[in-house]
Amino acid sequence: MLEITFEDKQVLDALNRLARAGEELSPAMQEIAGALEAGIEEAFKTERALDDTKWRDLSEVTTARRAKRRKWPGPILQVSGHLAGAITSDYDAFSAVAGTNLRYAKTHQQGAQRGAFGTTCRGTPIPWGDIPARPFLGVSAKTREGMIEAINKHFADALG
Repeated sequence: MLEITFEDKQVLDALNRLARAGEELSPAMQEIAGALEAGIEEAFKTERALDDTKWRDLSEVTTARRAKRRKWPGPILQVSGHLAGAITSDYDAFSAVAGTNLRYAKTHQQGAQRGAFGTTCRGTPIPWGDIPARPFLGVSAKTREGMIEAINKHFADALG
């Protein structure tokens, strides 16, 4: 059996830098969290799900209610701006997240059927009508590209 041992300081140093970069991913995770947040902001801006599907239009009832309150025309899911403004991101050495803690966000993300949450004390269904899903959370193709770019940059920086 023939065994060849190769020891090169530059190669070993580069491998060690890569190993250290793999142990501390915070710079890449910070960029990934930013990419996730930017993707969500883009969904609100374009009124499209992250798979590029257009959100369902507002119902006639909602349109009429907004017109009465002089909130029309206006962007879908942005009458007050609270939901779009409540998007946050966070990261650590091994993870990145973006989302919101608003209770009603899940309803807009997944939709809800009339009466899905019970009734008011007067017997009115909650919600009073069907709410179609208008997904704004997730990973778009553009966001995925940004995530991969952040990872590649992190390891390229480690190699110098």
